[in-house]
Amino acid sequence: MRRAVALGAVVVLLAGCGGQTTTTGGGQASGLKGETIDFVVPYEPGGGYDVYVRLLAPAVEKCTGATVVVRNEPGAGGLVATSKTFAAKPDELRLQIVNTVGAASSQIAKDEGARYKLERFGWLGRVSTEPNVLVVASNSRFKSFDDLLKSKSPVRFVATGPGSNEYINSSVLPKVYGFPSKVITGFAGSGEARAAVLAGKADAHILPLDSQLAAIESGDVRPLLVIGPKAGAPVADTPTTTDYPLKDTAQKPVIDALVALVATGRGVVAPPGVEPGRLATLRTALDCALKDPGVKQAAAKQKRSIVPLSGPETARAVSEVLRSPEAFQRLVRAGA
Repeated sequence: MRRAVALGAVVVLLAGCGGQTTTTGGGQASGLKGETIDFVVPYEPGGGYDVYVRLLAPAVEKCTGATVVVRNEPGAGGLVATSKTFAAKPDELRLQIVNTVGAASSQIAKDEGARYKLERFGWLGRVSTEPNVLVVASNSRFKSFDDLLKSKSPVRFVATGPGSNEYINSSVLPKVYGFPSKVITGFAGSGEARAAVLAGKADAHILPLDSQLAAIESGDVRPLLVIGPKAGAPVADTPTTTDYPLKDTAQKPVIDALVALVATGRGVVAPPGVEPGRLATLRTALDCALKDPGVKQAAAKQKRSIVPLSGPETARAVSEVLRSPEAFQRLVRAGA
C-alpha cells in the first residue's frame, strides 16, 4: 500500500534512501518513486494558485516518479490549509503552494486563524513573483498616480477582505504617500472587486501584474503605478514607487518592506521538521519541475510567469519580511 505523501511528508520518501539526497542524470530527484504526493492549493479550483499547481504536478511526477494528487482546500483566505500543513507530521508527503504575502501579513497581524509560523516550514522554493499594479477604470477621473496624490476625497480601493494582498497594499500605500482613502471589502473574488471599479462604485484596485494583465490588455483598466521594480509590457511605461519620492523620508523603510513582502510571491512548503536530506530531495524535485520546458511553455501560454527562487533563499526572504520595521508591521496590523 502506497504511503500518501503531502509535500511536507516527503521526508518519508527519503527514508528509503537512508536520508540521503540523490538525483538522476537530468537533475531529477530520486527517492520518491512509487510514492503519492499531495500537492495542496489553499483556494477553490480555477484561480491563479490552482493554475500553477496543475501546471507543476505532471512535471513533479516526471521528476520524481511519484504520483501527485492536487487537492483544493479553501477556507479563510488560505489560512485553513496553511495551518493544516503546519500541523502535518514530517513523514507526510504534503506539499502546499502558499500565498506568502497573505500568509505573512496574517502572521504579522496575529490573525487568530493563522495557526502557523512561516519560519518553521520547510521552504522548497518560490514559483513566481509579480509586482503589484494599481489600476483604475479606463474612464476614471484619475489619469495618473499624481491625481490620486492630489485627491481631496477618499480614494476608494477594493479588496476581497482584510489580510489579503490587495487589502494590505490598499491600506499601506495611501498612508505612506499621505492621501485619503478607504477600502471597500466583501467581494467574493477579485473579478467581482474589479467589476465594482468598472461600474464606478469604486476607484482603484491593486493586484499582481499577472492578475491584472487581461483587463489591462483589453483596455478595461488603466495602470497608474507599479509597486516594485520596473516591469515589462504592458506596464513598461507605468511609473513605479521609486519614481515618487516620499515627502516623509521616515516612510522609506515602510515602502521598502511592502515591496519586499510582495516579492515573496507564491512559495511552496513542506511541513515543519522534515529531515534535511528529504527536504533537499523535495527542493530538487520542485527545481526540476520549474525548469521543465513543458511547464515554461504552458505558463507562457497562460501568461503566468515563472520566477523561481531556491528554498533557502525563499526562507531567508520570508524571515526578513517577518522582521520588517515596526512602523510597517503596525500598518499591517491596522489593515488586517
